Amino acid sequence: MSAERILARLLVETGALQLGEFTLTSGLKSPVYIDLRRLPSYPTAFRAVLTLLHATTLEAEYDTVVGVATAGIAWATGLALYTGKPMAYVRSGRKQHGLGRQVEGLVEGRRALVVDDVATTGGSLAVAVEALRAAGAEPVYALVIVDREQGARERLAEAGVKLLRVATLRGVLRAAVEEGLVPREDAQRVIDQLYGGEWG
Repeated sequence: MSAERILARLLVETGALQLGEFTLTSGLKSPVYIDLRRLPSYPTAFRAVLTLLHATTLEAEYDTVVGVATAGIAWATGLALYTGKPMAYVRSGRKQHGLGRQVEGLVEGRRALVVDDVATTGGSLAVAVEALRAAGAEPVYALVIVDREQGARERLAEAGVKLLRVATLRGVLRAAVEEGLVPREDAQRVIDQLYGGEWG
């Protein structure tokens, strides 16, 4: 079974795939929301997605796994445990107390795999990449479970970082329709609104 089909089933079963009207972190309006923060509450689904994440990185060469706060931290932690690699995380901004760090963990001189749950425009990942470089790391890959294909890949490429993804939103929706999990007309409305009708 393809990654898209596995993911579509898990997202529907856990209620992580929501259709409606939502405002994303990027500020964009969206007819669909992927709530991957729910999955760690379902151990079997969490483990299955970690397996998919690991499979996506098999050919990537990196020294440390770095989560993007907050959604990426659980996935980075799981992947670090899965692979035996060190783990760190990046805050959305510098701490205003203590040591005033934005990056927590040992990253200097290391090739970093930056992990988040969903990529839309790539804004959160780009902030993390910049913070890691300022901390002396070399971010080489970004890894997400779902790429919404709304500019993240291109934005990261401009920053010299390759985006790895388990699936695209269009791929998940297509698989959900094929598996009979989502009515085609509902998925088509999303595709029409976000991608001008192009299923990719």
